[in-house]
Amino acid sequence: MLWYNIFQSIAAFKIYKICVTVNELEQLLDGWMYNGSWLNDKKHGCGILSKISKEDHTIHRYYIGQWVAGKKQGFGHNWFEDGSYYEGDFCRNKRHGYGRMWHCNGDYYEGAWKDDFYHGMGLLVKENGNKYEGQFIKGKKEGYGTFYHIITGQEQRGFWTNDWFINGTMSDADFRQSATRPTPYPIPELKVITDINNAQDTSETIYDNKKGESFFTEPFCKRASKRIVPNICVSINTCPCLNSVL
Repeated sequence: MLWYNIFQSIAAFKIYKICVTVNELEQLLDGWMYNGSWLNDKKHGCGILSKISKEDHTIHRYYIGQWVAGKKQGFGHNWFEDGSYYEGDFCRNKRHGYGRMWHCNGDYYEGAWKDDFYHGMGLLVKENGNKYEGQFIKGKKEGYGTFYHIITGQEQRGFWTNDWFINGTMSDADFRQSATRPTPYPIPELKVITDINNAQDTSETIYDNKKGESFFTEPFCKRASKRIVPNICVSINTCPCLNSVL
């Protein structure tokens, strides 16, 4: 009988050490609390995961949504320690499927996710207003997409690899005149070289209409002054200013 009482006391102590359970509310001693549905001693169904602050004893919600076998799965809302917020699909505790993310640095993403990464088609809006709409792989711009430079009123449209712009066009956007710092004059139309005999490289000398002096002797990547009417035939693949995103 004595050994039974000792064993019962130890078992009760272990249960108390792990958690305190009242109806559907489980409160862990480190401050975590769960309020929701259970199945086979695991969180299953709809539930709320919260934590009590040790400093001011306020309750902060971390996750509200669906659970399967103790893991976040299905649609849910997730608050992060750094102040970021996500709402969307989960699979085995990871953001997976379609969702929206408000980052603490001001960035916003909406689109497809896989294993906690942007993956698939999505829209990324940066804190400064610039935005990218296109394909992602493992959190990076990969594939076809368009980057909108809101400040200068331009857009880069083409193909990306590992967050780098590798092939495409830079053009003035429809909203250029309403941009914060619009380009001083429109970008001239670019044409692809088709006659290789008459254009052995992409360099072309431009002359000032008044002085006849050489203005450019390198691949056309800079803008001409307003008094010069560009008549350029260049390959968009050789312009070094398109190799990175401002």
